[in-house]
Amino acid sequence: MNLVLLDSAENRFLDACVPAAKHLREVLKISPGKTFWCGVENGSRGIATVEKISPEGGIAFSVKWEKGVVSVLPPVRLLVGLSRPQTMKKVFAAAGEIGCAGIDVFVSEKGDPAYAQSSLWRGNGEEVREIFRKTAEQTCVTAFPTVRLFASLADFFEKNENVSAGTALDIYENSMSLAELSLCASEGMPALLAVGSERGWSDSERALLREHGFAFAHIGERVLRVETAVSVALAIALAKVGCLAPHRPLTAS
Repeated sequence: MNLVLLDSAENRFLDACVPAAKHLREVLKISPGKTFWCGVENGSRGIATVEKISPEGGIAFSVKWEKGVVSVLPPVRLLVGLSRPQTMKKVFAAAGEIGCAGIDVFVSEKGDPAYAQSSLWRGNGEEVREIFRKTAEQTCVTAFPTVRLFASLADFFEKNENVSAGTALDIYENSMSLAELSLCASEGMPALLAVGSERGWSDSERALLREHGFAFAHIGERVLRVETAVSVALAIALAKVGCLAPHRPLTAS
């Protein structure tokens, strides 16, 4: 854990039983006067100073917030075929760590529509948000990608009429490698990168992608797992759109 994600910018106390407090006490051996990095979901980061540790293990702290700096998500958006819940958790974790503007998931023709009934998609998406909380604590970037679920690839295009181009990964049908293609991204219009479900694209899905101006590309000769393909493709895409910046250490004034 490199950053403690707080519930709000006003929070100045960690209960003894929360994982962050346990990590600070037992792993980092924190004590009064010591500091740790903290942040708020889609908000600022700050340097917290421990004021007091209660006998029960609760941690009281003060915060100096970073000024004039906002975490910005890379201008790359994923379009991913719905896969098994455990696979989708790995996809969210990889995308959250590497960074992307958002993840649109669609029920694919070769996949199992029952996957859309898993706990990942119930309620207010708290299970997915918890994955992104963990990636924020790892990466020290507090911005979360958005996640949306569509009934099919056709449903995605019907509800996103402004989508007119993108790149789809396909090991069987492709014109060149992803590294050779030009990826276009602009403010408000991220580059769109499509990855099929565990069983790949159907012929009708390929036709639909072509109809909407998608180019097909590969990322090598190996047949990869969905989460691995997402990781490799995102890394290549971020390099191509110029988003591989050095780590920004946290400072406060």
